[in-house]
Formats: sequence, structure tokens, C-alpha cells
Amino acid sequence: MDKKELRKIFRQKRNRISEKSEKDFKIAERVLDSVRVKNSDNIFIYVSYGSETDTHLIIEKLLESGKNVAVPRCLENGIMEFIYIKSLDELSAGAFGIPEPSGNSRAVITEDAICIVPAYSFTEDGTRLGYGGGYYDRFLEKSEIYTIGICYDEMLSENLPSEKHDIKIKTVITEERTVRCSAER
Repeated sequence: MDKKELRKIFRQKRNRISEKSEKDFKIAERVLDSVRVKNSDNIFIYVSYGSETDTHLIIEKLLESGKNVAVPRCLENGIMEFIYIKSLDELSAGAFGIPEPSGNSRAVITEDAICIVPAYSFTEDGTRLGYGGGYYDRFLEKSEIYTIGICYDEMLSENLPSEKHDIKIKTVITEERTVRCSAER
């Protein structure tokens, strides 16, 4: 099965997940309790949209704790930049209707920075099935930033198709567990 077909299947599966609020809360707790997150100075994180694993609580708690939080803005040619925010109120509908930052304070990737990455599905070896635009792969290929994928446990897969340009992530966090991927070992 190709990636396009898999995205459709996983989108439908994610739309049917029950008890999302409870699972989102557990994922947020696990993310916020992560040593990597606690020790990070700059956190790059997506703003959830639609049926994605909710990141709003995570963003609010990170901002409350004084962390530097940066969220993505899509530019032309599949390029994405991260902009620091101080509040979720600084977001408005951007590319694809996804909330984006209105400011212009570009984020800096530091030694302790982390990037929380969205996807339809992840494997335990760090392979991800993203949304098909290549935005994160293009962003991640240019840095050594530590990556964490978040998703619902039932969205983990044993195998996913992968191409040489696909960037593997280091850790996956679900409501049930934290998986250190083989990309991290």
C-alpha cells in the first residue's frame, strides 16, 4: 500500500478514536514529564488541528513554565519556519487553515532544543507517516534537533513505507508509553 492510501486509512482511524480528551491529557502529562522536555530551552511544537493529537495544553503549560515555545509557519515551496510565541492568542488561520503565529521572532535551534513532530503514524524505529507535504523532513534535515513524535497508542504501526529523504524521529510518546526509537539508540 502506498503512502497516499495509508494516509487516508490512518486519517479515518484517527477520526474514530474514542476518549480523545482523556488520551490527549495523558499524552500531555507524559510530554511535560519527559526529561528531554524539562531540560530543553527551546521547544518547537506543532499547533494541533482537526483530529491531531492535541498540543494546546502542552503549549500552555510550557509557556506557563517559562519555556521558549516556537510554532511553525508554512512558507512557499514547502518550507517551514518556527516563530516564538508568548500565547496561543498570537495564532491565526494560516496555510491549509492551520493556526500559525502572527509574529516574526524566528526561533533558534540550540543544543538543548527539541521538536515535537506530528504524523498520522509512527513505528518504534522512528519512521513516521506525515501528511505528505515534506515540511518537517525539509526542516529536520537541516538540523540536529532532538525529535519527539506524539500520537495515540493505537496509531503506532509495526511497519510504514519509508524513503531515503524521510527523517526518523528519536522518541515517540503516546498516552500509554514512551518509546525510544532505534534512531536514538
